[in-house]
This record gives sequence, C-alpha cells and structure tokens, in this order.
Amino acid sequence: MGGFFSTIFSSLFGTREMRILILGLDGAGKTTILYRLQVGEVVTTIPTIGFNVETVTYKNLKFQVWDLGGQTSIRPYWRCYYSNTDAVIYVVDSCDRDRIGISKSELVAMLEVRKQRYRLDLSS
Repeated sequence: MGGFFSTIFSSLFGTREMRILILGLDGAGKTTILYRLQVGEVVTTIPTIGFNVETVTYKNLKFQVWDLGGQTSIRPYWRCYYSNTDAVIYVVDSCDRDRIGISKSELVAMLEVRKQRYRLDLSS
C-alpha cells in the first residue's frame, strides 16, 4: 500500500532536486561523508583542492552535493556557493581538539554572511 502511494506521489510531483553544501575544515571528513552517501561505503580519499560535486538519489529526491575544500586559502570562497543552496552540512572533527575553536569561528562567520544576505533579500 505504501509503495502504491509513493508511486502516485512521485508521478504527480516528479523528482525533487536539492542543492547541499558540505563544509568544514580540511581533514574533517567531508569527502568521506560525500562518497559514503553516494557509493554506500567508505572509500580512500585525498585532500580536496577546490571541490567535488556528486549527485545522490534517495527515493524521489535528488541531491546535488557540493563538497568544498576546507584549506585556509579556500574558505573565503565558500560564500560564492551559498546561492540557491537548500541545506548546509557542517562537519567537525571532534578528535582535532586543537582546531575546534577555528572550526567554531568559521561556522559563526559562515552563518553571519548568510544572515546578512538574508536581511538584504528581505529588504529588496
């Protein structure tokens, strides 16, 4: 019965696409999470220079997942990817205690940029 309704809804509404950013400091596990979602298993990765983009499909949802590099020199460019983003996954390496404060600062800075853009959108 559930499969019946699922088929009807997917035929009526089609596949919904969403854009997701995965952000966090370098070495936090962003690429590992991305490929675990896409392939279904943990794969060996190398540091991301720039970004990785993969499509992950779950039922009638299609996610375009952007894994942005987390090196210090790349972080200022994260804001260029915020437009048309439906969700952000912020990854923190809880074992990297030396950089927890840096991770917090980057997250707060990212949220401030989003808050400022949201205010600009409302005033337009």
